[in-house]
Amino acid sequence: MTKNQKTTSDAVLKSLGDPVRRRLFDFVSQSSAPVGRDEAAKASGTSRTLAAYHLDKLTEAGLLATTFARIQGKTGPGAGRPAKLYELAQEEVSLSVPPRNYRLLSSLLAAAAAADESGMVQQALLEAARSEGESLGAGADDLMQLLDELGYAPVQEDDGSICMENCPFHMVAQHQTQLVCSMNYHLIDGVLRGCACTSAQAELSPRPGKCCVVIHPDSQSSVGKLPPVGG
Repeated sequence: MTKNQKTTSDAVLKSLGDPVRRRLFDFVSQSSAPVGRDEAAKASGTSRTLAAYHLDKLTEAGLLATTFARIQGKTGPGAGRPAKLYELAQEEVSLSVPPRNYRLLSSLLAAAAAADESGMVQQALLEAARSEGESLGAGADDLMQLLDELGYAPVQEDDGSICMENCPFHMVAQHQTQLVCSMNYHLIDGVLRGCACTSAQAELSPRPGKCCVVIHPDSQSSVGKLPPVGG
C-alpha cells in the first residue's frame, strides 16, 4: 500500500466511523439529486453548522463531491446566492486489507470478453449474470433490500418504477459500457425472475452517472405498489 493509498484509507475509515458523518453520507448517497446543508441537517438530526462541517470532511475524504446552485423556493437572507450542494463522488474509493486488485481483474476479464469475436464469451457472461440473478432473487425476502445490498442504491419513484442511483461496476463500465450494461440488465432481469416478481420488468435506460437499468411495474400493477420479493 502506497503512502497516498494509506492516507486515503485512513480518511475514509475515520469519516465513516463517525456516526453523524455516516448518517449524512447515507442520506446523500441515497438521494436522487444533490442536497443542501439544511436538508442534510434535518435528515441527520443535527444542526446546520455541524452538518456543514461533517459534509465538508466527507468531501475532503473523497466520498462526496460539491456543486453550487440556487435552491428553488428558498427565501430569506442569502436566498438569491448559489448554495453549496453535496452529492456522491463519482471517483471510486475502495479499501482492501491485505491489498487486493479486483478492479484490474474485472477490467481484464471484461476486455477479454469484449474482444471475443465469436460472441461466445459474452453470451456465457450474460447467461451467468441472469442465472446468478435468479439465485439471488430466489433467496431474498425484499427486492429493494436485495438491490441495495448489490450496490445499486435503488430509489422507487412516484410512478412505481425503481431507478438505480449507483452502478456497482462503474469503473469497468467506463471502458466496456455495452458489455457491462448488458450484464447489468441480465443480472437484474434474473433477480426479477428469481423472485417471481411478475408485476415488473427491467429496461435498459442509460443515465449519466447512474445505473443503466430501470425496473418498471407493468401496466396492470398499481402505481407505487411494486411488491417486495416475498410479496
